[in-house]
Amino acid sequence: EMEREHHGAAAAAAAASSLANKEGSRSTTPDPVDPDTVAGLVSEISNTCEVMEAIYRCSADAVASSFSKLGIELLPMLIKITNHEVRRRRDRAQGSSEGDQADPTADARDVILRKTTKMIGHFARVGSLTQPLAYHPGLLSCLRRVVACPMGLFPRECRLNALWIVANLACNAENMVMMACHPGLLETLVQPAFRPIEEEENDIGDIDLFMEALRSRDIAIRAVFNLSWAPENKLLLSEHANLVEALLRTLMYRTSSWGGFGRGVSGILLQSRKHAASALRNLAGAPRRNKTILCRQVANGTLLDKICDSARNDPDAEVREMAVATLNNLACSSTADDFVKRSGVLDILADTALLETDEGGQASHALRTLEKSIPEDDSSYSLLKPYLDKVTAAKE
Repeated sequence: EMEREHHGAAAAAAAASSLANKEGSRSTTPDPVDPDTVAGLVSEISNTCEVMEAIYRCSADAVASSFSKLGIELLPMLIKITNHEVRRRRDRAQGSSEGDQADPTADARDVILRKTTKMIGHFARVGSLTQPLAYHPGLLSCLRRVVACPMGLFPRECRLNALWIVANLACNAENMVMMACHPGLLETLVQPAFRPIEEEENDIGDIDLFMEALRSRDIAIRAVFNLSWAPENKLLLSEHANLVEALLRTLMYRTSSWGGFGRGVSGILLQSRKHAASALRNLAGAPRRNKTILCRQVANGTLLDKICDSARNDPDAEVREMAVATLNNLACSSTADDFVKRSGVLDILADTALLETDEGGQASHALRTLEKSIPEDDSSYSLLKPYLDKVTAAKE
C-alpha cells in the first residue's frame, strides 16, 4: 500500500512540477497565451494536487517515508505553485489588466491553493519533519504571504492551513528562536490575533465569517504560545505590545453571541483562553525590566487588572491557575508597587494562597516575593500587611 502511495505521489509530483513551470513561464512572458491552453493547464494542476493531497491522508509514518523520497522535489514545487498564485491574485486585486475580467479558472485555482497548503500541512503533522520544513528555503515566507493576503482573495481554508502549519512548526524547540526572528512572521501572526472579534460580533452577519475569524485567532494564539516557550523569545515577545494585548483580549473573551449554534464556539473560546493564559505566564518570566513594561505600559497599564479578573472569574480552573502563575511570575521588586496598589490583585493572591494546591503555592510565593521586596517602614508595606496577616492566621 505504501509503495502504491509513493508511486502515485511521484507521478503526481512530476506532472505538477512540469505544469507549474509552464504556468510560471506564462506569468512572465509578454506573448499572448491561448486562454483555453491556460485553462487546461490549470485544470491539470488542480486535478493533480487533488490526487496528491488525497494520497497524503495516510499515516504519519507513511507521510514521513514518502517525504524522505520525494520531499526534496515536491516541497519546492508546492511553494512555487503557492507563491505564483499569491502573486497573481495580488496583481489582479491591484488593478492589473486582468482585474476586471471574470476568471474562468477561479474555481480550479482555489482548489490548487487549498490542496497545496493542505499537503504542506500533512508534512507538518509529522514531528520529525518540523525542523527540516521550518528551515526549508522560502517556506516560512510563503506561509507568511498566505496569512497576510487580504481577506477575500483566498479560500478561507488556505489561511487556516497556513496558520496551522506555522503553529505546528513552532512546537519544535529547534525552530522557536529562528521563527520568532523570521522577518515579518510575528507581525503576520499578530494580524489575526489582534483583531477585536468580540467588538465586531454584531457586525459579522455570517456564521462562517465569524468562525473563520475565531479559528484564525485561535491558531495564531497557539503559534505565539508555542514560540513563548523558548527562553530567548520571552524578551522579544514581551516587548511586542500588540502581541501581548492580543493575548489579553483573547484571555478576556469568554462568551459569544454566536454560541449555541452547534459550531463549537465555546470550545474554541476556551482553547484560545488556555493558550493565551499559558503564553502570558511564559512571557511573565521575562527579565525584571520587561516585567515592569508589562505591568505599566501594555494595554494602558491594565494587564495586572485583567490577569486578576481572569484568576477570579474565568469559568475554567486551568485558565484560573495559569492566571495566578502569571501573577507569581510578574511579582518582583520592580513591580511590587504595582501589585500593592491593586487591592483586587492582593485579594485573589491571599484567597488562593489558602488553597492546598499548586495554585495556592504559586499565590503564596507571589506574596512572599512582595513581602521581601518592600521594606517594612515603607508606606506600601501597610497596604500589603493585612493580606500577609490573613494568610498567616489562616494557616496557623
